[in-house]
Amino acid sequence: MSYKSFFIWLFLSFFSAYAWSQTAKVTGTVKDADTGETLPFCNVFVNNTTISTTSDLDGVFTLSDLAPGPLEVGFSFLGYVATTKQVTLNPGGTLTLNVSLEPLETELSDVEIKAKRDKAWERDLRKFENLFLGNDAIAAKTEISNPWVVDFPESEERNTFLASSQLPIEIFNQYLGYKITFDMKEFFDNPSNYRIVGAARFEELEAETDQQEEEWDRNRMDVYSKSPQNMFRAMISGTHEKEGFYLYGERPSAADSRNMRSDIFADELGKSVIPYKPDQLVTAADRPGEYWINLKGRIEIHYEKGYTTVNTYKDAPYPISWIEVKGDRVRVRENGMILNSQDVVFSGDMDRRRVASMLPLDYDAERAIQLLNLDETAANYQERVYLHTDRPYYQAGEEAFFQAFINYGNPYLKKELSQVLHVELVSADRDFVFRKKYKIFDGSAGGSFFIPDSLDGNQYFLRAYTYWNRNYGPDHLFLKPLPILNQNQALEARIPPEEKSENVTLEVSPGKAGPREKVQLKIKTLDDTGRALSARLSVSVLDQSQVGSFREAKAASEALALEKIPDNIGLDRFSYPVETNLEQAGLILDQKGKGTSGAVTVFVNNFEGIVELEADRSGQFKLEGMEFFGPLRLAIQATDSKGRTVSEVKLEEDLAAPLAAFPTVDWPKFKIDPSYQPISQEELKTEDLELVEVEDKSLESPKAIYGRADFVVTSDKLMATGSSVDLVNSLAGNVPGMRVTVAGASGQQQIRLRGGATSVSGSMEPLVMVDGAILVTAPGATAADNLRNINPNDIDRVEIVSRTVSMLGDQGRNGVIAVYLKEGVNTQSVPTLTSSVSNFVIQGFEPPRNFYQMAYDGNEEVEQDLRKTLYWNGNLVTDESGEAVLSFFTNDSGGPMTVEIRGLSLDGKPISGTFTINSSQK
Repeated sequence: MSYKSFFIWLFLSFFSAYAWSQTAKVTGTVKDADTGETLPFCNVFVNNTTISTTSDLDGVFTLSDLAPGPLEVGFSFLGYVATTKQVTLNPGGTLTLNVSLEPLETELSDVEIKAKRDKAWERDLRKFENLFLGNDAIAAKTEISNPWVVDFPESEERNTFLASSQLPIEIFNQYLGYKITFDMKEFFDNPSNYRIVGAARFEELEAETDQQEEEWDRNRMDVYSKSPQNMFRAMISGTHEKEGFYLYGERPSAADSRNMRSDIFADELGKSVIPYKPDQLVTAADRPGEYWINLKGRIEIHYEKGYTTVNTYKDAPYPISWIEVKGDRVRVRENGMILNSQDVVFSGDMDRRRVASMLPLDYDAERAIQLLNLDETAANYQERVYLHTDRPYYQAGEEAFFQAFINYGNPYLKKELSQVLHVELVSADRDFVFRKKYKIFDGSAGGSFFIPDSLDGNQYFLRAYTYWNRNYGPDHLFLKPLPILNQNQALEARIPPEEKSENVTLEVSPGKAGPREKVQLKIKTLDDTGRALSARLSVSVLDQSQVGSFREAKAASEALALEKIPDNIGLDRFSYPVETNLEQAGLILDQKGKGTSGAVTVFVNNFEGIVELEADRSGQFKLEGMEFFGPLRLAIQATDSKGRTVSEVKLEEDLAAPLAAFPTVDWPKFKIDPSYQPISQEELKTEDLELVEVEDKSLESPKAIYGRADFVVTSDKLMATGSSVDLVNSLAGNVPGMRVTVAGASGQQQIRLRGGATSVSGSMEPLVMVDGAILVTAPGATAADNLRNINPNDIDRVEIVSRTVSMLGDQGRNGVIAVYLKEGVNTQSVPTLTSSVSNFVIQGFEPPRNFYQMAYDGNEEVEQDLRKTLYWNGNLVTDESGEAVLSFFTNDSGGPMTVEIRGLSLDGKPISGTFTINSSQK
């Protein structure tokens, strides 16, 4: 049996198996090496993966969410020599990589290249395609879309076939569903070996049907199952025979009779070949996550879960391969990727695998294996929800932050199951205060909500669930008692929290901190045996002098515990579907008030988009597949099947899950807070009189909710600063005491009006209003972001209130910037809506809001710091060693603090810890 060496070198990238490890990113600029000019739209990718981006108009690129460790970044741009750069990324780090590409010496057009191709070239191309793509069923459904870029130079070596290409080769693989852009650096083939060197950028093709997508998934799994990578991965875990890989070695003194063997494997077993079972098949290498596979001599590999028409043995109709390794050891990563490819020689079935059989390195093989063999049972498809709030109770008018963790019956189903979390605040009298939706990302959802300042009573419940969650009964819905105090109330007695921990430890530095001092926490997550756990956590630090303890109805471990459901219970009895995105159902009615079929046209956000729908015979229609944050304006126009305008359009209300009986709760007792002093109107009239600079009282709005303005900046003054295109900086030049700073690496501007004080949410920014309406904030937007969206040319005046505005509650604690537009200004050119159009506003996902972290090392000017929540982070991730480090600043109290840690490990183990720090008793 003859064989040749196998070597496809793809500048392989190294990927960690940890999905929750602290990720890194690469950023930089791409330029022309000769002129120094930046290159926009350059392809930048992590080699042999689907991870890619393009440089922007300034040549700048960013690759985010990368696994730490060594990898290769590829750069490809038409007319330039493609290149790759090897880099090493640190967890949570950002690497700057600036690249200059060399222009090609000669750049021919496609027409010029094609004109040079003759019959000899066509013969060489067919040979190249067989050697490059392969000659199996996979290669039969794979084609090179631009073959004319390949040249076949003469070789000085006998019986050697060469190929080259200055331009990337584009490959469409309809068997696996990938487009591969391959920058080929080297290709040769001779009777003893072949070599393919290059960089590959993978893109998933868009399936035309669900059936095609399912077929691609099956084919990818099949290719991976019998690949060398899967074999080595299974060897590390000791499951290679279970996965179908059986190894045989040559019996001593049998190598000389290789060509005299029979084609019956049963006759050869024990005679020329014997089972290969060394004392140590796998040993740990010198670097974490790497292993040596000890393969001495020529090893025969039988993959007994496959089938092939090329039979080596008559009684073994499955793929058979051989492997020989220089030095008798293969070095591999824990995912089975070969690290010393140049020392490995394959023959047989694995030798026939070429570029067409390649899968990207970020292909989630383990998930695919799990899903392939996963039974669709109620046990496997469970979802359990737990919410951790930054405080155990609140006062009316405050903002509450939370993080939701979802535990799954099978963690590999998280992408297939719910992506929408429903969160509701319900009174003890079973009245809904609000109902909101939050986007689930990778098994977690976070956000905040404001508690209305008009609530009556103190007993409320926070409920959270998914639609799919409802199939399992009311006990599977998360329910948390949430006491809410009036603004003049306090607890009768603040009880210190009970210290307890489950799978988490905490180190504090310094041991005792005073007011406004920096504290560092080192968190470590461990399993029951003391082994490090990679986990996602939420962390809250509370001032014990202001916030006492209130016991949870269910601990995190209990709320996230999966129910033991018999395996014979399937999904056929379930009625609630998996909710992967937002939907809105509607109904059109005829003149008699009955549903009718017809055409429905939906105009989205003042005609920014148009959606055409059909209503069925009952008049029902549905907007599906939506993903948006905040309110969405809909203008709906509908006609019946005869083209007549319908009488009415209705949108159906999303019904909440039925309310089951509330549990008995030992609610805390409240008293009137003697320290509470509401701001009086007299104080509002006399505060900060020395700074009042009202220049034209006729310009003030007498009906403004904030009363009088401290400063008024008219449009002519905005235009006179020279910064009229930047409303934020123009205002800063006209308002004494107004400061504009840049927040950290985000580059966001933040506004301060004088000193101010922190609100209960931790914010120090003023409220922005436009024509008397509070401006709705977008995800992650600051006051400066909101102002920047207003055209200065449309502004009549801006009124600034630098004092606290009690009428606006906590939102007005840090002042108001009120913008008034010129009369008759219409900033959007939209068609006039007629009476046949029905207007609606629907709510999408709640926009995420940032918790403000106080930083006194940034020269913050704060008169009084009364923060109750000193630190909140709902997305803290521990690294491979189970560690995460955070820091925060204390408030003016400097007394004992409560640290609450909640979360889930990578394998679904609940994490929970409550600690007291900075106590004088310790």
